[in-house]
Amino acid sequence: MYLLYSLMLVAWGVLLLPAFLYKAWRRDKGFTGVPERLGRLPDSLRSDGRRTFWLHACSVGETLSLQPLVRELARQFPETRLVFSSITPTGRSVARERFSRYGNGNTFYFPVDLACIVGRVLDHIRPCIVIAVDTEIWPNLLHQACRRRIPVVLVNGRISDASYPGYRRGRFFLKKVLPQYRSLLMQSEQDAARMEALGAPREKTVVTGNMKFDAETIGEETGEVPAGDLKRYLGPADAGAPLIVAGSTHPGEEAVLFEVLLSLRRNADLQRTRLLVAPRHPERFDAVARLAVQNGLRVKRRSEDAGRNRDDAEVLLLDTMGELAAAYRYATAVFVGGTLTRHGGHSIMEPALCCKAIVVGPYMENFRAVLPEFFSNGAIRQVRAGEGDRESQIRQLSETFLELLRDPGKRDAMGAAARRAADRSRGAVRKTAAMIAAIIKEDGR
Repeated sequence: MYLLYSLMLVAWGVLLLPAFLYKAWRRDKGFTGVPERLGRLPDSLRSDGRRTFWLHACSVGETLSLQPLVRELARQFPETRLVFSSITPTGRSVARERFSRYGNGNTFYFPVDLACIVGRVLDHIRPCIVIAVDTEIWPNLLHQACRRRIPVVLVNGRISDASYPGYRRGRFFLKKVLPQYRSLLMQSEQDAARMEALGAPREKTVVTGNMKFDAETIGEETGEVPAGDLKRYLGPADAGAPLIVAGSTHPGEEAVLFEVLLSLRRNADLQRTRLLVAPRHPERFDAVARLAVQNGLRVKRRSEDAGRNRDDAEVLLLDTMGELAAAYRYATAVFVGGTLTRHGGHSIMEPALCCKAIVVGPYMENFRAVLPEFFSNGAIRQVRAGEGDRESQIRQLSETFLELLRDPGKRDAMGAAARRAADRSRGAVRKTAAMIAAIIKEDGR
């Protein structure tokens, strides 16, 4: 079975090689991390005899969601070495920035999932546990870890509505793979039920909640973001210059939001309204900037702020990584991306922890478990127009933000309700860390 999987993986890689080469050429990034992806890790990652936790997150969002768990594990296991892997360059960059305090040279690219490669990585690092976040299922890594008696734990696990049908088609294979996890810690009862339907043993599947709900806002007190610098970039935050922060946006959403901004600025009392937009994927930064200009809007890019300061810009483009959580605290109101198009929505927890009024679109499947808590307390506003009805989306969003920007009392009430709902939804990190500690104790590691 594993041989067949490996052959399919190699064939898939060969088929995608031309696209990979073209993409690398277009982005002028070269072949980033090829030695590490082939299992050739630097000496800084070689086992030094200490107990080692290997934590893996696919990209930026998953890496950021690990932060509260990493802090808790570092607190409980202060002498343990923590190493981090990512698949994407941006994920690797964020991991290096956020987790370098836990050791020098402790980040690397996740290896290609072939037995000879992942086996070499496991022998180089010698972890006592592998912790993967979200839905990271790598059969050869699991198999090779089990052969070495290294437990693998899936944390913050989820199976989205979009991905579930695809997983179901691979049930026969997954029934052989999933039992090799020591534990599968899932976000919700629905996620756990889906994982069990795919072949995960019931006794290994536990609902611990969503760790993103435990993420503290990255603020001035942490030192992780130069708050004064970010504040200067955002400019005035007075009642006459409201700021809408649109986080983790996807293609199609920025066009709607730019129209909404133009609509709001036609009102005499909202002529200074500005929009900060943070596209979900870094490769779209330039395209979003061009789109704003095409709509007649002036743009100030965060990456160019030092040399090209535009205080008259209507659109602030947050084209850096890891600053969105801090930017939320300066918002007048917030729009959460991935909700006007069918992406299931991104985290509402960061703006909620900042006590902000939150607006989303109709597609919030990723947060189905906590939405009732937010809706019942009036902590969130949702426009109902789907992605096929752009005009209605523009109209409904314009009406919603018009009401919120003109009514600070309503905004404050929504923000306070959002914070209460967020606080009631927390606790996943504590449960997850306890499960990991129990495994370490059980194995005597």
